[in-house]
Amino acid sequence: MSLEKVLEFGISKKYFTQSAIKDIYKSCCVLDNIIIDFDKTKDIICKKYDQVTRKSCDGLCLKESIDFIEFKSINDFFDKEFKYKLKSNKTNLEESQIIKKKVDDFNFQKKIRDSLWLFEFVLGHHQLKLNNSELKVIHNNLEKNYFIVKDNYQPLINIITQFNTLAKNKNNKLSNRETMDILIEKELDTIKLEINKPKLIDCNQLKKYLEEKQ
Repeated sequence: MSLEKVLEFGISKKYFTQSAIKDIYKSCCVLDNIIIDFDKTKDIICKKYDQVTRKSCDGLCLKESIDFIEFKSINDFFDKEFKYKLKSNKTNLEESQIIKKKVDDFNFQKKIRDSLWLFEFVLGHHQLKLNNSELKVIHNNLEKNYFIVKDNYQPLINIITQFNTLAKNKNNKLSNRETMDILIEKELDTIKLEINKPKLIDCNQLKKYLEEKQ
């Protein structure tokens, strides 16, 4: 299979380092599932080929589909950065404004574009020698997914329900986390690329998804 060939090549060239999810830097999931540490891939390729710094996703899984994985510890944000910004808030920003700025800073679109660029760089390597049929399968027949994975805290709920809840409960932890979910979902809706619509999931959902591919 074409993806197996890409995986074997990436490992042989030391572009791909496989690690348990729990051992990947910035991972917010304590999972034993093995994926590619794509942040290391970015560092290796950019340094070796004198490329400008890219903003790749954290992980990559090549099994039946091409799955880019970005970890975001929402718990860390609310436990540390959010509390600090509220305490030192000199511009009197509302809680929702602080959260929105954080979502904007995630810059998902650039991370997705750079991740796709890095993967295409590996595909186009002259030593990999994928033929036209293999490239066609990868480009046209295989799903390309991008998952933003947050730590487990609460199940994702319907967007409409979230808005209704926010209207009734303001300035509490649950409301702020729902605001973060809503703003991330809205940001993902604006991204138009040759890839399935990026999805916001949690660690439990990621574990289930990867285990279904085994």
